[in-house]
Amino acid sequence: MKKEIIEKIRQDEHGYETALDTIKNTIINNKKIKLILIAGGSCAGKTTTTRKLCEMINASGRTAHTVSLDDYYRNLDESVYLPDGTRDIESINSLRVDLIKSAFASLLAGEETPIPMFDFKTKVRTDGYRTIKLNEGDVVLIEGLHALNLALFENAPDECSIFRVYLYADAGDGSDCRFVRRMVRDSRHRDASAEHTYNLWTNVRASELESIEPFRQYADIAINTFFPYERGILNDDAIRLLQTVEKDSSHYENAQTLIEILAPVPQISDDYIPENSLMYEFL
Repeated sequence: MKKEIIEKIRQDEHGYETALDTIKNTIINNKKIKLILIAGGSCAGKTTTTRKLCEMINASGRTAHTVSLDDYYRNLDESVYLPDGTRDIESINSLRVDLIKSAFASLLAGEETPIPMFDFKTKVRTDGYRTIKLNEGDVVLIEGLHALNLALFENAPDECSIFRVYLYADAGDGSDCRFVRRMVRDSRHRDASAEHTYNLWTNVRASELESIEPFRQYADIAINTFFPYERGILNDDAIRLLQTVEKDSSHYENAQTLIEILAPVPQISDDYIPENSLMYEFL
């Protein structure tokens, strides 16, 4: 049984790793590419995908840098707010688009480019925390919810210099596997309830539908980061959390439907997860 689980997991991971290898080969063989834009919704796997691609490109002979668009969040005193009075942290309006435009133009021009760092505890951005300069053959991987948004460029970019990656996660059964990932992660690391995650997810999905998913059409490659075996890893936690949703909650019916989908899958120990797997992003 142990060998069967290990082989199943190996097969599930293979498609994702093959896609990364394809991207790496494209970058290595095309010296014109300077910016690699990696976008996708919440819990699609942007952070791990960016890190792994950076390691692969560096190991193959080109120098790769990384930038997170999260570091371009507005300072607390610059925040914009949603109609319900909550701070906007999902839409492109939550970012300093002017600074991103300037950075993209500077990077493509081969100039020394200041990169900020955002402190999520103080909600303050430190501008010019580090600098990046793209020398001959260098690339920079830029990840973020809105990385494919055309509004981030001051002028129409030279398409030969940009490679776009879109990440999504689709289990193929009508369930929202990214929500399951988010719910389990937020419970383990932020002590958040399923009800709390459901409430957040409403704004998350609204923003994705409006300002993330429409730009998928511009991607050079789209990768499904769902691993069938992840259900066995996450299900016990997910079902336990979903069972706490009260009957008078507006999310109760959805939670019960999701329980029915998840329940038949047997639990798999976290010990089976391969080293360096994207799955660790949600555990």
